[in-house]
This record gives sequence, structure tokens and C-alpha cells, in this order.
Amino acid sequence: MPNLYSYVPGGFTQQQPEYFPAPTPGPQSPPPRERTRSRTHTHRREATWSGEPSPRSPPKPTKPSRANTDPAAADADAIRRKAAALGIPADYSLKNWDPNERPVILLGSVFDANSLGEWIFNWTKYHHGRSHDATKTAGGLWGLLIELSSKLKRAREFYPEIKAKENREILNDFTESGDRLWSKLKDLLKACEEYMWRGARGVASPRPEEGKTVQMGKKSGAEFVDAMFNGVKEWERTERLMRGMATWCQRFEVNCEDILRCPDA
Repeated sequence: MPNLYSYVPGGFTQQQPEYFPAPTPGPQSPPPRERTRSRTHTHRREATWSGEPSPRSPPKPTKPSRANTDPAAADADAIRRKAAALGIPADYSLKNWDPNERPVILLGSVFDANSLGEWIFNWTKYHHGRSHDATKTAGGLWGLLIELSSKLKRAREFYPEIKAKENREILNDFTESGDRLWSKLKDLLKACEEYMWRGARGVASPRPEEGKTVQMGKKSGAEFVDAMFNGVKEWERTERLMRGMATWCQRFEVNCEDILRCPDA
């Protein structure tokens, strides 16, 4: 595990960005990414985090199908139906959500654990710089989100196959405690959203006659991650959540992995 708690009293200090920001993203777009020379390498983070993280590259575009119906459109309809079944409003953006993963909502966009961790990491790197302690902590949070989500998913998938009553009770206890951590994550996101709205209010409109408007962009994204890792804002809640997730994952490894590997025992 990385050192998640190496911050100065009062929270992380703000540093100047290491590169010039890209054009202002849309209200549901992920933050700007640092350009690299190679665009052919794709990368998806694994369930454990080690070293300094790097955001995954976008997937390579697939060749269009020759079928009469567009499979991409059919998949989009299936994803939208699944979202509706989960109670997600029809106007929410689904582009950052893997429908095979548990959804989490942030300001009208639906994420999964991996894409949410990536979004937070990218904005933190943009706001503080790659070498800042807050950015390294955001990378640790990214890894913990993936690990918590993947372990909860495995526990639910294998639960019906567990034979021993005692083992089923152990797995059920861990699932319930993991769900409580997930609820705390949503509470943290909601708290940071308030700072995000503050950053969005009072943004100057490109049209002078409109004055200042509510617009999501660089300022609002920076406010979100600043709140999450700032000692006078929501860092204490963020730190407690990360400690809880790290402890839960370690205990899951000790108590549940053997049960899942040998469900008939």
C-alpha cells in the first residue's frame, strides 16, 4: 500500500499545474489528460495499486459492422434499459459506466469504481501536478475503489455456491460491511459535489450580455478534488473512508478468499 497519509497539517498544499490545461471540458466530460507521444498503448488498472498510477488510454475504435442493424446502437439501448432498471434517470450520461459493474452517480454522470477513480485521479493531477502528495493519494484511492468493488462483486457471484452455513454467514457479513463503505463513498461524493457547484457558479459566460452563469468546467472539477483532499474541507472523511476500505480488503483476503476458492468446503 502507498503512504496515504503523508500530508502537511491542514491538508495538501496547492501547487501550480505542470502543464498548460486543455480546452474546458463539458459538464460530464472527464478532465484533461496529459498528452503522450504514443496513442497505441492501452492500459486498464488492475485490482491492486502499486507505484505511481497513470490514466488508462481510450480503447481502440472497432471497425463498423456490416450487419443491417448497428450493434453499437443495440448495445447502447441495452445499457440504457439496464440503467433504467437500476433507477438511473434517462438523461444521465452513461459513457463512463461499464454496465457489468456497480454504478455510482456524480452530477448527472454514471461511473463505475474504475472510471470514478480515474476521473478523480486525472482531475487531481491536473489541479496539483503529478508529483504532489494529493495526486499520489488519489492514485491510492483509485486502486482501493477497484479492489473494494471487485471483491464485493465476487462475493455476490459465488455466494449461492457456498455450502457451509458458517461460511455463508462470514461472506454475508463482509458483503454488508462493504456495502456500508460504498454508502460512505456516495456520502463523500455528495459532500464534494457542493464545492463543485460553488466552483461552477459565477463562471463568466462567453457572451458578455449573459454575465456570469452556472457552468461545469476546470474550476468546478478543481474545487471537487480540492475539497476531497483539503484538510479544512473533506479530507478527514476521505481519509477515514480510505482506511476503512484498506482494512476491509485486507480482512477479506484473510477470511474470505479461501471460502471463495473452495465453495464446497
